[in-house]
Amino acid sequence: MREFTIGLVLAGITLFSCGESTQPQSEVVDDSSMYQIDSETVSLKWVAYKTTEKVGVGGEFGKINIKEYQLAESKEGALDGVSFSVPVSSLFTGNKDRDWKLVNLFFGVMDNTEFIKGTFRQGENGEGKLELEMNGTSSELPYNYSLKNDSIFITATMDVLNWNGQEAMDSLNMACYDLHKGKDGVSMTWSEVDINASVAVQRK
Repeated sequence: MREFTIGLVLAGITLFSCGESTQPQSEVVDDSSMYQIDSETVSLKWVAYKTTEKVGVGGEFGKINIKEYQLAESKEGALDGVSFSVPVSSLFTGNKDRDWKLVNLFFGVMDNTEFIKGTFRQGENGEGKLELEMNGTSSELPYNYSLKNDSIFITATMDVLNWNGQEAMDSLNMACYDLHKGKDGVSMTWSEVDINASVAVQRK
């Protein structure tokens, strides 16, 4: 009788071990997640320079139209292939007189520059190239990028002369001749402009 009882217990253990496990199963990770930029979060700021001491004058563009973007397997890759157009009329520096001069006496002198257009070509190791169209000229602008949390931050320095901007530079310097004088009495407008942009990336 004792052997029969032990056999029943062993049989019960065997049946129980073949049933459904009561242990919680590991969460399945979805590897199919893709990323794309959030076009509503784009920020585009710039700093231009005047006087021989290279005094910075900051501003931004209040409107950036994203024309094309795509899904990517990584956050960094979400910027690749993004095309945009920026209406120069959305320029803002906090000084109405300066804004009017930049829109009309700088960009207004350029050829077909109601909009500044571009397409990002994301590279590796934090570098990329922007195909930028301005003043009827298309030229590459190298940029650096970094990823922090869920946003991509972009920095670049453009030389307006690479877009045939000498006439526009002369026009602006003439309009701002006295304002662009430094302690040495020399009026100067620099052709280099520093650019800082950012955009959030979201999972799709």
